[in-house]
Amino acid sequence: MKRIVIATGLLATALIAGTLSAGLAQQQDRTGWPTELRYAAVPVENTKDATQRYQALLDHLQKTLGIPVKFSNGADYAAVILGMRSKQVDMADFGADSYLEAVDQGAGAEAIVVGDNIKGGLGYNSLLLVKNSSPIKSVADAKGKTFSFVDPNSTSGYLIPLVYFNNELKIKPQEYFSRVVFAGSHESSILAVANGRVDMGATNDQSYQQAIDKGSIKQGDLRIVWTSKPIPNGPTALRKNLPESFKKAVQAAFLSFNDQAGLTALGFKRFMAAQDSAFDPIRDARQLKKQLGGSN
Repeated sequence: MKRIVIATGLLATALIAGTLSAGLAQQQDRTGWPTELRYAAVPVENTKDATQRYQALLDHLQKTLGIPVKFSNGADYAAVILGMRSKQVDMADFGADSYLEAVDQGAGAEAIVVGDNIKGGLGYNSLLLVKNSSPIKSVADAKGKTFSFVDPNSTSGYLIPLVYFNNELKIKPQEYFSRVVFAGSHESSILAVANGRVDMGATNDQSYQQAIDKGSIKQGDLRIVWTSKPIPNGPTALRKNLPESFKKAVQAAFLSFNDQAGLTALGFKRFMAAQDSAFDPIRDARQLKKQLGGSN
């Protein structure tokens, strides 16, 4: 009986704490808060799979903020940036390059959090992949072959490989390869290689592992022929013109998300406050992209 009393006491304490927390949330200054949070992500995979991976986080945000959270997976990177600029998107998960593009295009993006990876900390790597059965061992072997980037606004799927081609290999992709395409998403670029539509493709280590984990490809189907230096994780960013109290509440909600299964589904151990200065190296790389004429 004593154990039951203790358990009941703990439950009562939890209920009281929850009630106090809810009361404090209601006492927040909610002047100008949106009636719903429209959350978008740059395309890495198909919408159904993305929504499933995000579901625990979405539930947490909705419960913590007390407003509906509507999630969408962008058709492409440009669509997410345009959505934020036109105020159709309140918050988005970006890559580092697409985040800076959103800032430069006047979308008013303000980084609030970044994910701390289960492996790799606050960074990840760009990859170049070929089929495991391919005779291609390096980019030198791929001259005259077909190649897939991800998207012109992708950090790991375009910007970083472009810098590598220009600075280290001294080649221009459109001249070096027989055909260059943009797959649209990381999963699509991976599958383009796996299905033989292109000879080599760009992606990143996180998306590559996701494709294996979900069964889109099998371990050993593809082979990595190049790995970049670490790239800073892209941030989750809010529209800058949202109320400060709302931005702080959203950031706090992310930082308090401790559902381990939900974090694991996203590939993170936790969320951490974002620092805009972390993306300065990507700003430098973007200058080179501009000098090269964008998607050359």
